[in-house]
Amino acid sequence: MDQTLTGAPMPDLALQAPDGGTGTLHQLRGGRGAVVYFHRSAGCPVCASHARALVAMRDAGELGDRALVLVVPGGPDEAAVVARRHPGAPAVRASGTAHAEVGLGTFLALQHSGVFLVEADGTVAYRRRAAVPLRSFDEAELRAALRVADGRA
Repeated sequence: MDQTLTGAPMPDLALQAPDGGTGTLHQLRGGRGAVVYFHRSAGCPVCASHARALVAMRDAGELGDRALVLVVPGGPDEAAVVARRHPGAPAVRASGTAHAEVGLGTFLALQHSGVFLVEADGTVAYRRRAAVPLRSFDEAELRAALRVADGRA
């Protein structure tokens, strides 16, 4: 688990919908907590696998009333690619700056990816990030963080 931003406020990221509409992360959250997954790219197969796992967790009720938001670098076209790949998926949004705003840099032109657990008050309860997408999501670790956040640990 990456403790770097734990307890810090999650930035209110400007995001674009697949249809070109704009909004912010906090608007999407609507006062609820959220699980936010940042894709490496719209075509990343590992990121798609992580997104499917998160959708399955949401569908099984493991996220509680938290919003699930998938963020892809780029614009509406990239968000549309991910939305098509995950029919019935949660909010899929794009941003040219969101990854950098939450500390997800690049290494040799490879965009880092990661997952954030955001509390209802907007603070980051958990964050996992990596330069290699295989390491940017750990389902068991996220479940443990959810248990702690829900007072079940």
